[in-house]
Amino acid sequence: MKKFAFLVLAVILFTGSMSAAGGRFIFNLYSNYLRLPANSFTSQASQQKIYLEAKAAAAISGNIYLWASHGWFPLRDSWTGWSGKGSFAKDIQTERTLAKRIISGGGGIFLGYFAPQQIAVRIEAGVCGIANAIEAKVSKIATSEFVRSDESRQSAIGLRANLALTYGFYRNVFAEISGGYMLASDKIGDVSNNLGGFHLSLGLGIQL
Repeated sequence: MKKFAFLVLAVILFTGSMSAAGGRFIFNLYSNYLRLPANSFTSQASQQKIYLEAKAAAAISGNIYLWASHGWFPLRDSWTGWSGKGSFAKDIQTERTLAKRIISGGGGIFLGYFAPQQIAVRIEAGVCGIANAIEAKVSKIATSEFVRSDESRQSAIGLRANLALTYGFYRNVFAEISGGYMLASDKIGDVSNNLGGFHLSLGLGIQL
């Protein structure tokens, strides 16, 4: 069901962008700081991560535009711990890799101009799809002998809001700083985990 809803979202965004083909386009590349809340499913405490994100926007009427973005980054953690009951000794090590993908889209409005020495404000709201792909390799600490590998996934669709400030410094190229929040709850059993969180972005953009 989640995959179907996400596919519908992608189609709507693509259709909206195509209908705005005669308007203005904006492309951005960001370096994002993301503060992730604690995740009970992966047993991870609250974390702070940096990742790259690309965004495209197309004006549809006046200062109103549609936008879509894509971000991805790997998280790597390793720890030792008890695994199993009675059949495993306390010499098991788990090395885990978690790859996170964030796809977002929605509508926005800008106030100001994307021109040299001009300031503009961008206000955006939309939806986001966040997926965690988790791979774990279990081995013995003493001998590094491989025991097993496990894979699991988390995914959720939620809401995203951004507020950005831009400054033009060369022709149609501008710098941008933005902040916002992503709320996408994945429920496993009776426990809900927010796969998003607070984000702060710094990047460059160009208007075509």
